[in-house]
Amino acid sequence: MSNQTTTVKASKSNFGSKGWFVIIFSFLCILLQSSLINDSLNVVIEPFAQTRGWSTNSLYAFSSVCSAISVLGAAFWGFVTNKTNIRFAWGISLAITAVACFFWGGAQSSTIYFVCLAVSTVCGMAFCYIANMNVISNWFPKKKGIAMGWVTIGFPLSAAITTPLVTKLLEAGGLEKVYTTYAIVAAVFAVIAFAFIRDYPEQAGAYPDNDKSYSKEEADKALADGLAYMKTSPWKPGKLFKTATVWKMAFSLGVLELLSLGIMTNFVPRFLQAGYQKPEIFTMLGIAGGLACLGSYACGQLDAHVGSKKAILITQVIAIVAIVLNLIPTKPTQYLSLPFLAMMLGGASNYLVSLANTIWGRYDFPMAYKVLKPMVALVGACGVAITGIIGQTFSYVVAYGVLGGLAALALVIMMATPDTYIGRREDEVRKAS
Repeated sequence: MSNQTTTVKASKSNFGSKGWFVIIFSFLCILLQSSLINDSLNVVIEPFAQTRGWSTNSLYAFSSVCSAISVLGAAFWGFVTNKTNIRFAWGISLAITAVACFFWGGAQSSTIYFVCLAVSTVCGMAFCYIANMNVISNWFPKKKGIAMGWVTIGFPLSAAITTPLVTKLLEAGGLEKVYTTYAIVAAVFAVIAFAFIRDYPEQAGAYPDNDKSYSKEEADKALADGLAYMKTSPWKPGKLFKTATVWKMAFSLGVLELLSLGIMTNFVPRFLQAGYQKPEIFTMLGIAGGLACLGSYACGQLDAHVGSKKAILITQVIAIVAIVLNLIPTKPTQYLSLPFLAMMLGGASNYLVSLANTIWGRYDFPMAYKVLKPMVALVGACGVAITGIIGQTFSYVVAYGVLGGLAALALVIMMATPDTYIGRREDEVRKAS
């Protein structure tokens, strides 16, 4: 039986002041990670290659290698959150990123560049995903779809604003100024995370989903029961790896991330190859990124109203349409592809948290997510290299054809992925206690 029951309440954004603080800070950390690790590549790779004499293909490959390394980082941060708490992982990962960025801009060897990129990418797995999304799931177990719709606006907004902002920083002070700015932002965010973030709303004097229909004492008791259950939950990594749904979700949702990363990090060289000039490309990038902000919220509403699986399927069809329109070598169709691309970008990072929570519930979600996120990231990590290397070696038409084939395969696999609830329900946890 499907677990795609939705309510009007799940689509409302009445998160409360503390809930909105968590959402805004989550959004800002996503914006930082996406800008630093992904979207700035449109601008910084060429200057690094020209001033240091490095190969652009090597720099693209570095990004994919580091994304693969970050898969191990996801497992590491999952371990850290189990041994300490989510807030610590969130704060320390931002602090380490700040240190790496101070060295990154002045790197004179490809080894230093790689180390700084690797450290930042691994830490981004914590402050953007493992810690960040666990807190969102803990705070909004029923409103997860619409909450994700808000916070993941950070991804497309980064795509819209990073290229022009980093270009201006580059012109003003070179690569050193670009990465010093990133370092300062990461350091400020680290202080905020340590000072104000809490793993669960009950620990901050708030309520899950801002639902005040029960007392503070009842909320605290429910949390205590849930935390006790998590210690004995049967959903350990071994069982999750033996579950077919996990593998289907990992590939299908991983391809959505692959498409997003591959297309956006290669947006400028793809359209340069197609004969466009940089000012027009930046305009197109801004259109896609701006519309994707609306797309992220729209995907959140779609999730809340039709359920996670149906929302994913709709988004995957939209992704295929975007690629097909982009492959038609006319300016009208390529501009027409931008709204469809925007919708895909808006939904690419929305759905893992929502679907995993739909299937495993509030207290089995953390372990399921810690297993799933590295798998999804591993697939997504291939996007930069697949698109960039094929695009530079053959053509971006060939690269986009490969992306379209992967998108179609992901659609078929998601259609075969069950969304049945298999975790322990909160009412069952309370009864068992």
